Amino acid sequence: MQPKRISCPSCGAGHDLYNPGIVMIACEYCSNALYWDADKVKDAGKQSILPEGFSRLYRGATGKLKNRSFFVMGRVRYSFGHGFWDEWFLEFGDGSIGWLTEDNHEFALEKRSAARKLPPFDKLRPGLRFTVRGISFVVEEIGQAECLGMEGDLPIAVQSGETYAFTDASSQDGTHSLGLEYDRQPPVVYLGQWLKYLDIRLDDEGVDW
Repeated sequence: MQPKRISCPSCGAGHDLYNPGIVMIACEYCSNALYWDADKVKDAGKQSILPEGFSRLYRGATGKLKNRSFFVMGRVRYSFGHGFWDEWFLEFGDGSIGWLTEDNHEFALEKRSAARKLPPFDKLRPGLRFTVRGISFVVEEIGQAECLGMEGDLPIAVQSGETYAFTDASSQDGTHSLGLEYDRQPPVVYLGQWLKYLDIRLDDEGVDW
């Protein structure tokens, strides 16, 4: 595939985009976030520089997830007040994409989904049970998420400091994850599956893991 070439409006550095779904990148030279609308590249300002953190994953990592080849294209980090979690953006060998949520070394592979009759945010509480796409979920966490920064290539536009209300839930059988983002109506739904350690195999797995 012929890459799309864009130039950073801040420092002039060139960037090649191979995935047509990418709408935002972090410039590796000046750390500004770039996004585009109607084919015009815009500068979203500097993003917080994310530390590598204590994780198996990193931007540019390759490996297999349940025998599917993947490449880590980007990352967003969010704070929930007393900690943080990372959202790793993956491109698979067949061109499909997904988000790998990591919280305290626990991973879930999530994709955006559609759902009806979601509970309003002001009715949520830990332990509340509700059903999404035929799966029974239990609310585990409710709060306000703040974007701490991003790196790499992303299919969404984010900005350091922006906040939104969220809730996380798990299925009663412990196999599925659910994330609801209440920054718009209806809420944005991310449905996924919890992963085991051996479900993710990196091509350069370190001895520490």
